[in-house]
Amino acid sequence: MSDSLITLRQLLLLDDAEGTLHHLIHTAQDVHKAADVLPIIAAIPEVPQDWLDSDLGGLALAWLYFRGMQHRQLDDLLDSQPTEQLLPFRAHLHLIHRRSELALNIARFSIIQTPDRPTRWLTLTQLAGAAAMLDLSNWKQLYRFQITHATPLYRGMARVQFAFDLQHHQQSAEATIELTLALRDLQQDPTTTTYVYRTLIAIALDTNRPAAALSSLRRADSIAQDGLLASELFFPRSLLTLSLSQYPITLHTATVARAHISAVERLAEIRVHGAQALALMGQPFEAILMAQEAASLHRVLDSGRHAILNHLALAYLHAGDLPRAQEALSRADSYSQHAGTLSWLARAECARQAGGEPLPPSDAIRGQLATLRWSWVRAYLPVLLEHYGVVTFAPPEWTVRVSLAGPVRVWMSGDELPLRSTRPEAGLLALLVVAGGQVSRERALDALDLPGKTPTARRKALSAAVAALRELLGWPDALRVEGGVLRLSDAPRWEDPSFPVGGREDFFCEGRFDPWVLEWRQERSLAGLPN
Repeated sequence: MSDSLITLRQLLLLDDAEGTLHHLIHTAQDVHKAADVLPIIAAIPEVPQDWLDSDLGGLALAWLYFRGMQHRQLDDLLDSQPTEQLLPFRAHLHLIHRRSELALNIARFSIIQTPDRPTRWLTLTQLAGAAAMLDLSNWKQLYRFQITHATPLYRGMARVQFAFDLQHHQQSAEATIELTLALRDLQQDPTTTTYVYRTLIAIALDTNRPAAALSSLRRADSIAQDGLLASELFFPRSLLTLSLSQYPITLHTATVARAHISAVERLAEIRVHGAQALALMGQPFEAILMAQEAASLHRVLDSGRHAILNHLALAYLHAGDLPRAQEALSRADSYSQHAGTLSWLARAECARQAGGEPLPPSDAIRGQLATLRWSWVRAYLPVLLEHYGVVTFAPPEWTVRVSLAGPVRVWMSGDELPLRSTRPEAGLLALLVVAGGQVSRERALDALDLPGKTPTARRKALSAAVAALRELLGWPDALRVEGGVLRLSDAPRWEDPSFPVGGREDFFCEGRFDPWVLEWRQERSLAGLPN
């Protein structure tokens, strides 16, 4: 039990209402890890309701929900307690929902009311964020003033929001610097650090640096092992794998996300990525079904307006269904630059497929087309983009490379995967790539150094190795078992494996003692044959 929880219960035993509520406020303001607030929130039912219904109680709850990232509970609280002291949190929610003018007006008013430094730092950050959304001339100065004067925790939170707004203003280099500095300020908080890496992934993709995006995703994965943090990585993983042409992994991510993500907007975006992957895998009708599901999540499949209908229209167009594409477009919103570009592309493709005059692009659209980074759009609409002079290119080749010259190692799209070379799945991978991508189950059982003394135990160990290798590669069909044969997927291109140089056969699969590995070393060593 944490010290804060112990102190809370001691104050409750003393029946000290004011002391209890002040303790809750200071705990939320000072804690470094967002996850450390959650046990306090779980203990809130122990606090008398009449204490929580007071102005001080509302402030305590608002701070707890804010630091614990419990936005739904914060929204409900603000509906039930519309007091002036909660205005900074109201501005925070308006900012999240992109209601910039409301956020700006509330932040300007509430900054005069702020009773303590943490609340003032929070309010200054909301003020700067609202100014950035409205593109006011002083938005950067507001952020820098806050960053200069706040403590490391609140400085780090301000840097994260500053970076988000810099990215929105297409100042990616400066945004990356701020996020790197935020990692230093927020290094004790895995929750916020995961969000930082997620933003770094988006920036790396926007600037066509997939290696940097992969590195950020790997770092985020190492922090967010499970639970809420891991679910936050579904979206960047689906976006990144789509950009790298790893379509089966994108589809698998979109499929698994349904069991882990309850937020409708985020789940719908991930399902859209899955739909795009299906279309690019040559399954246009399955792509339509998944895009329709994404629209259904927003309840706009048959009626209503939403930006997600741009994606549904593109799915229809990719399948050659012009009438339904036109109907979806008639209800598609284009309230943001991203949605506006998609809407224009879909309307231009509609005009092309209908055989009409080309749709003239505005200067803003011309600028967007000249710097188009969405590789999936290039693959979706190559004929259209060629007509407008956009240089199209083949999607990046999806490759897997395995090195057997030393410990078994594997790279996918240039990124090394976290394979432990002493594990059975490493031996199985090595056996498969040397055998040309497939081996019989009996051969694998005989060739590998599997745990277990009985045939049943060894079969279970092989099944576990198959599952582990699938998880490492990223999707269930990465390794199929059909008719007693284990077969690697040919979706990526498997490069020829690397072998040790002649005379150093002992380095082959270094550290492994599988029977087939020992035989390989001995045969090559005795024969003196080149590898």
